[in-house]
Amino acid sequence: MDLSFPLATIAPTLDAGVLHVLAATTAGCTAAEVHRRLGHGSDEGVRKVMARLVRQGVVLAETPARYSLYRLNREHVAAPHIEALTRVRDQIFANIRVEVAGWQIEPLHAGLFGSFARGTADSDSDIDVLLVRPEVLAERTEDAWLDQLVHLERRIRDWTGNAAQIIDLAPGTLGQMAHDGDPLVDSWRAEDIPVHGERFLDLLRRLR
Repeated sequence: MDLSFPLATIAPTLDAGVLHVLAATTAGCTAAEVHRRLGHGSDEGVRKVMARLVRQGVVLAETPARYSLYRLNREHVAAPHIEALTRVRDQIFANIRVEVAGWQIEPLHAGLFGSFARGTADSDSDIDVLLVRPEVLAERTEDAWLDQLVHLERRIRDWTGNAAQIIDLAPGTLGQMAHDGDPLVDSWRAEDIPVHGERFLDLLRRLR
């Protein structure tokens, strides 16, 4: 799934982008403004998409001045489904929270980072997950912990079609990485969006 424009799952990319822009605002936008916010495609291509969506009634066109203003027709029966698809990223966060909260062996911290956390992931992007495991795992609980990770990978693939890249760290390893100034720790500190357990910054302070 293109996680930046999830509407592309069911619509051509340019159509999905135009709808994504219009769904994000209640104000009217000119075609040039939609093109600027979209950041790709040609101006002519965007105008053709807008004209087609107006004919379908999904988009309303108003001409109060020199340039037409376009807005999503939120009375259209398709509008709630369009808006729901633009919120898919939030649903993925929620699904991962619920999944990890149900684990028998809870992590000290679970968070998301990388392009998905930044909101720039596309259909080729992994969903990057940082997991800090409990302080000590016996051999039997080690196997159960790894089974949980495998299950999470499968669930993320089922939900999105994207692969999960899971980083599984022991607390001591994370503490040593922070002590050594590993740049990965800096990226996690900047990007990490927590989904379960202790806040990443609080955990780092405790492990240093």
